[in-house]
Amino acid sequence: MAEVVVAIGVMAVALLAIAGAVIYSTRMEGRAGRATQALHYANQMVELSKLYNLPKLAPINDPPAARNPIQAPPFAQEIYADDTFRRNIRMTWVNSGSGDYRNELYQVDVTIYWYERSKEESLHVAGLHRIP
Repeated sequence: MAEVVVAIGVMAVALLAIAGAVIYSTRMEGRAGRATQALHYANQMVELSKLYNLPKLAPINDPPAARNPIQAPPFAQEIYADDTFRRNIRMTWVNSGSGDYRNELYQVDVTIYWYERSKEESLHVAGLHRIP
């Protein structure tokens, strides 16, 4: 009888450990999915900035603390997102002089923000754009 009680206790502990692992893995899967979606939005914004030559024609320089909607101008027609994600974009001219290879080069920094269990998470992507 004592052996059966011990065996049931060991099985209960093992099942609780397995349940905890399943819950943790499900949570991490959701987090990875949101990070992947944020990466997609950031890459899309960098590429659209290059396509429309935004760094030269209409540079975006959000204040560091700004958290704008993903679909805020100038991306209102190209990017469709829910209110889960926010963005911050900075376009900086990288220039060391006319003889330097970095002349007419802009850096586009896109940071995507979202909340994960009441904590702000972020993902940062930077791209370089040479003005045509």
